[in-house]
Amino acid sequence: MKYLLTVNRRRILPFSYLLTLCLFLLVSSIYFIKDEQNQYLQGSFHVEISDGTEYRYLMNQKWYDNEEVNRLISKYKLPQEHLAKEKVDIKDFLFVENLNDALLQGEKPSTQGFFDYRMDLIKKTYQDNTIKDLDKILIGYCEGWKVLLRNFDKIFYAVLLALVFLLLPIMKEDDRLKTKDLVEATLYGKKKLFEARIVNSLEIGLFTYLGGVFLFSLLVFFIYGRDGQDLFIQNSKEFFLFPIQVTYLQYFIYKLCNGLLLTLCFVLLFLLLGELVEDTKLSFSLVLAYVSIHFLLQSLWTSPYSRKFLLLSPLSLINIENFNSSLSYHSLQSYYLDSLIFPLLFSIILWIGLSLRKKKTFS
Repeated sequence: MKYLLTVNRRRILPFSYLLTLCLFLLVSSIYFIKDEQNQYLQGSFHVEISDGTEYRYLMNQKWYDNEEVNRLISKYKLPQEHLAKEKVDIKDFLFVENLNDALLQGEKPSTQGFFDYRMDLIKKTYQDNTIKDLDKILIGYCEGWKVLLRNFDKIFYAVLLALVFLLLPIMKEDDRLKTKDLVEATLYGKKKLFEARIVNSLEIGLFTYLGGVFLFSLLVFFIYGRDGQDLFIQNSKEFFLFPIQVTYLQYFIYKLCNGLLLTLCFVLLFLLLGELVEDTKLSFSLVLAYVSIHFLLQSLWTSPYSRKFLLLSPLSLINIENFNSSLSYHSLQSYYLDSLIFPLLFSIILWIGLSLRKKKTFS
């Protein structure tokens, strides 16, 4: 068994393939970062900001309470339907942008504090009465973590695309090499080879996923730094009205585990399709089409109907933030917990299906 595992590893991921894989993940990471930098340049309206890295020199960590919020509302005449961002001081820019967006979502009574108003918006959105009140927010530089989390789903899909081609040699190997009868004739040969391929596939999936995330994270932190890992994710525009108090580091760990379980799910789905569909090219095309169509729907469609359609696929859970407004949950914490449990359940179901299929083949 150990010998089979070693041979399969060398055959599935030889040195030339490894270099190609690293190059593909590197180019993908650079592309995602460049795209992110272009968005900073287009959306900042400040000559001081070209790619977001400048914020580390232009802003310090600062607590914003009701008194500070009222000062900013008065200073910049908020809310504004079309905020004149170029007139906002750079040190206030990130918070003022979020503040203005929040004020435009409702009608804040003049006697009500902003953070009470913010809590009303949150409870209305998530329909969760267990949310703890927050009377101030610490805002600081954490652009590296923002860029990493905003693009996590993209690097995940790049990893899946790489896995489609890396795992192709495993699919219907005996039929392609005309060794099916020879292997089945040996005592326990087919079973041992099947077990070795399962282990090797999971190894390759784990290695590619963690390698892709590590490479992308390394590039992001090299450019933007790791500052802000202990700040709450309410620092970002995407999570300003997010009720759960988690830090960027904690949320990254959640995303890492979520992606790992979905990678496991994808590898098992790939292997199961390879067993169910006789034609190797057809089964490969089905997997590639599944990933491609899913990515296009995720990227291009923003209607609630497309989101409900995407929820039929476990891969949609890698970007679960998009579905918060489409689903009602009694507790947001359980919503995120289920996003870890469901991929695990899918994986178990796929594993059972794969085992039953092979058991039928062995008999």
